[in-house]
Amino acid sequence: MAQDSLLMVSISGPDRPGILAALTRVIQDYEIEILDIQQASLQQTIGLHMLLKFNAARQSPDSAIKDLLFEANQLHLTLKFQLVAPDQIQGIDYPKQLVLTFFGDTRTIAEFSQVLAEENANVEMISSETHHGARSFEMIVNTIGVDRVDRLKSRLMATSRGLYVDLAVQNRVAHRKNKRMICFDMDSTLVEMEGIDEMARIAGVHREVARITDKAMRGDFDFEESLRQRVGMLRGLPLEDVVEIRDKMALSQGAEALLTTLKWLGFRLGIVSGGFDIFADWLKDKFALDFAFANRLEIKDGILTGKVQGDIVDAAQKARLVNQEACNLGIPLDQVVAIGDGANDSLMLTQAGLGIAYNAKKALERVANVSLSHARFNHVFHLLGITEEDIEEAMTCKTL
Repeated sequence: MAQDSLLMVSISGPDRPGILAALTRVIQDYEIEILDIQQASLQQTIGLHMLLKFNAARQSPDSAIKDLLFEANQLHLTLKFQLVAPDQIQGIDYPKQLVLTFFGDTRTIAEFSQVLAEENANVEMISSETHHGARSFEMIVNTIGVDRVDRLKSRLMATSRGLYVDLAVQNRVAHRKNKRMICFDMDSTLVEMEGIDEMARIAGVHREVARITDKAMRGDFDFEESLRQRVGMLRGLPLEDVVEIRDKMALSQGAEALLTTLKWLGFRLGIVSGGFDIFADWLKDKFALDFAFANRLEIKDGILTGKVQGDIVDAAQKARLVNQEACNLGIPLDQVVAIGDGANDSLMLTQAGLGIAYNAKKALERVANVSLSHARFNHVFHLLGITEEDIEEAMTCKTL
């Protein structure tokens, strides 16, 4: 064996405690360098792969291999090895790796795997687990051979939408970093309603306002202009009617448990909304959030004037506010999560380390890392590594 030769060792068989310790002890005794290692256990069966580097001037490869074979035999394992040329070895390039997390079944795996194969992306590892009552799968995917990663991501998102399953596509570097701050859009995200539509319903202009709202959410209408037009239609609406809407406001399914648990775990939480302060400030106080930004309605003598005070919270302003709060709290943007549903959330989601499109339009999914369908806030727990025990303890503490 030539100097600095490389050996790929593959071990399989019944799993039990102590296998890794026994084999690496042999490797340590011969002072062999482990260049790469990966182990997985499935249903009490182990799969262990190691890339070993031998220096013929200092080591005895034949003796080491014999001892490894002997140790494997004692443990009822099968050991195979293969010489590898140094120019065949690729270094681990984390920026070229994606982490796919999705919820589904065998069909889901097959459909996503087909897209990956067609785009020349290689699945390096896949695992599954049951979390919060749902079965999830996680793939580590190498994209070195992919011509256009943006096209790959777009196809994966389209496939998830067609299958009606939730999907997260993250760069592996960002995936490995803990998240510390969560920014929520409010209307049709944190709460089920669109506040302006509910006010328009009482004012008798719901059809006109809803039409403009839908265009703005799709990105077909300038948000600032659309907001001023819609608020103008609310002129003369009594504040007491707005307060009644606020008091009946319903959170999206799973949102209360999510907010309570995240707050208990020490996350910094806030609302960054193109909606209105009368709703956002109420939620901030109710859940002791760290911040809330929204458009400020002008009110005189208990009546809406049909105007908005101050700067409009549009897409650019949302991104600036998220950046500002992250800086104020000393939190890097790659440790920030942003959750929204419309075109007005696109810049906020793009700059965050984890951008989640919640029951969103297609345009937002193109820039998001994650696509969640309606009423699936519980999947955010999984993406953040929060256990069912964490949730139970948080909710218990809330009631004490």
